[in-house]
Amino acid sequence: MGASSYRSSYQSYLTRQGVDTDKMNVMLIVNTAEGLQKYMKRANMQTVFNKLSPLTLGGPVKTVAQANGSFYRLPPFVSDNTHTYMKDEIYGKDPGRGEKIDLFSRLFTTSELTHIIWFTDEEITPYLNPIASMNAPHLFWNFISIKGYPLRCTEKTPKNVTLTHAPKISSLATSVLYRKIFNKFTQYVNKTDLPMSGRVRAMRTEDRSESQQVVKGSKTPVGQNNLKIGIGWKTGEGECLTAAMLLKEGRLPDAESIAFFGNKSTIGMTHVDGRELPTEDMEQYTVNLPAIGEAGLDKILFTLVMPGGSPEELYIRVMTYDNRELLRYEVDMNECAGNTALELGTLYAYKEEWRFNAIGNGYNAGMEKIGANYGIPDLTTTYSFTPAVLEEIVLDGRTFEYHMQDLFTKLGYEVEVPTSDPYAPDYGVDLIAIKGGVRRAVQLKCFSNVVPVRAVQEVYAGAKMYDCDSYMVVATSYFSRAALQMAEQLGVEVWDKTQLDKTEERLRSRIGVSPDSELKLKLTKLDSEDEVDIDLSAFLVNEYDVCAGEEDFIFYNQPDHPSECVRLINDNVWEKLLILDLAKLPAHCTRIVIVGSLDTYKQRVELTIDNERDLYHTFEYMPSAVCDTLVLGQFRKIDGEWAFTTSETFFAGGLEEACRAYGLEVG
Repeated sequence: MGASSYRSSYQSYLTRQGVDTDKMNVMLIVNTAEGLQKYMKRANMQTVFNKLSPLTLGGPVKTVAQANGSFYRLPPFVSDNTHTYMKDEIYGKDPGRGEKIDLFSRLFTTSELTHIIWFTDEEITPYLNPIASMNAPHLFWNFISIKGYPLRCTEKTPKNVTLTHAPKISSLATSVLYRKIFNKFTQYVNKTDLPMSGRVRAMRTEDRSESQQVVKGSKTPVGQNNLKIGIGWKTGEGECLTAAMLLKEGRLPDAESIAFFGNKSTIGMTHVDGRELPTEDMEQYTVNLPAIGEAGLDKILFTLVMPGGSPEELYIRVMTYDNRELLRYEVDMNECAGNTALELGTLYAYKEEWRFNAIGNGYNAGMEKIGANYGIPDLTTTYSFTPAVLEEIVLDGRTFEYHMQDLFTKLGYEVEVPTSDPYAPDYGVDLIAIKGGVRRAVQLKCFSNVVPVRAVQEVYAGAKMYDCDSYMVVATSYFSRAALQMAEQLGVEVWDKTQLDKTEERLRSRIGVSPDSELKLKLTKLDSEDEVDIDLSAFLVNEYDVCAGEEDFIFYNQPDHPSECVRLINDNVWEKLLILDLAKLPAHCTRIVIVGSLDTYKQRVELTIDNERDLYHTFEYMPSAVCDTLVLGQFRKIDGEWAFTTSETFFAGGLEEACRAYGLEVG
């Protein structure tokens, strides 16, 4: 995804949130301590700033350097310098060259909403009192860990302060980053009554003129077939989580008849995260009552998990698809003090109609007790109903989808999204990944539990709707045995948590390289007293992952490319040198794939990359027990910048198989 795509995506995101960029300010603060600078440079922090380029849509962004407890103005972050800002203004630069400012008293002179994004790695506790003393709820402070570890804070943070972290900076440097950041920002804006004029919140138009306020125990006909169920709360501590259960004669048919954060959809019902929508609801469910009835189900139970304690306020409401509120039930929280789970209400079939029953009963044993009451006592061993799943799986309803869009893009795919409407059906296809003319339907499962066979069946059936030729299911957990058997039978590729982690780690194992200097790659054998013959080869491939001709294959019998972009030097059998000049790479080539070959198994080799900038990167490899030829890595553009990424691809058939894989005929 290029810079323009990120900017349009971000603008679309703000529009969906109802945020007007003309009514908000943004400020960046960067801790420029020497140790952090070294880490940022090594981890290519510039890629994070590349993704933040959409911030400049509203004009120049104020930027501040933090150094030794003081703060200094830096040149603003603007559209023209987003891709070089770290190099031009941070790395090796004296922050004292700018004007010294008092961050907490004289800097903010506006009552407009201001989003402060602060990159640091220090303890946040000392800043809480100065922020609180400002009495400025229109200033939203978003502290982000540079190294990816949770930031230290020993006190409870106020509502306008949030701490954000991701496993590694390279993980931050994706589309997930700004959605993580701005999801928290828009949550704050949309869920807080800010004492200021010019609210940026723009609620979706909702008609409440005929809404009926119901009481505990009431049973009210809904008179509609397609509904939205909204659940909202206000809590001072912790987080809550909802779940909706489909029942038949008072029992759960199986664990798959539940919709919540960890299982987004089930028969006739889909979970939607209200945190990402301009609405008062924290979570919503779309419900198709005829589909549920045809499946032989007669009741939907809506529940709430609240391990951190009861929220201050809580409601459940029933709406039509066009946002006309039919009824609302305000739960009396005085009756639920000390509870960790609640039954909020049910939609149930009565004769020829559906009714809503307001319940409001609490349990001290959490979701485990509710599951047992409805026939599945081990429900909590199948699913994780702790609010930690909100951070583990998704920070908003689409974060995993955004993450996978970015991941597939980095893997060389063009990515399409079947629909951007959270209420529209996607027929089991969340993404379409296109490469080499092949369209692949992808279903994403943000599960903390085992993925059922239904996921495989859905993507296989839904692929036909989008003219896809292959199928894939990607999950954050593992697949059931039935799902794996069905996938093998239907030819559906599955990525479980292990495969996904390996793929992400391979992409994280990358280094930025400059096309302005020659690259020297040296392949050397390690820890072997025997003479081990090693070979280094390069395939210059196009957008279809094949070589356009034999001249795009560099090996021992053809050591030079006609363009002089790649040269192979064969000095001795146990060491090979490849010299690359990316500036001379032909226009039809999009990647350079580096392949290593040995004449024996289980011999460790080392690949060293010298970019002539005093940057040396070393990777160690060991061929598998069944092959001696492997892809060491590849040079390609990622987000507009050249980088080297490692690989785990092996060729059991040696270099000949590698040639065939990249479109070359072997005589």
